[in-house]
Amino acid sequence: MSFIGSAKEFFGFGPYEAADDTYYDDQQYREPRETEHAPRTREVHREPRSYTPEIVSTAPRSYNDAKDIGEPFRDGDAVIMDLTDLDAADAKRVVDFAAGLCFALRGSMQNLTKNSGSRRRVFAIIPENARITTSELKHAARLD
Repeated sequence: MSFIGSAKEFFGFGPYEAADDTYYDDQQYREPRETEHAPRTREVHREPRSYTPEIVSTAPRSYNDAKDIGEPFRDGDAVIMDLTDLDAADAKRVVDFAAGLCFALRGSMQNLTKNSGSRRRVFAIIPENARITTSELKHAARLD
């Protein structure tokens, strides 16, 4: 047999002889029947945690201070970020980082100074199922 013929047979493109297959009739290699094995399904039920976390205020001076935002949020606390002193590029990076945290940990983000007429840029990230109102966040950020 030629090299090309051997390669075709090796990859299944050549003739196949069922009699040459030594494992063809073995019980363990037969197709499973529907009654032999039922598919296993595993349901995961998470109890939602409901609590009142602490409110942590931070005013990062650069993107390198993002750990001051991420660590308390990961631990379950709400974080208020005053980004007023940051330049626009770093502020955008910090907001993107916080949005990633919220997505990964199922939290939410609020712009506390939106439509307030203030020049301040203050955002808050709140963990999943936390019982914190917007007025409590604004009070902690000294916006009222």
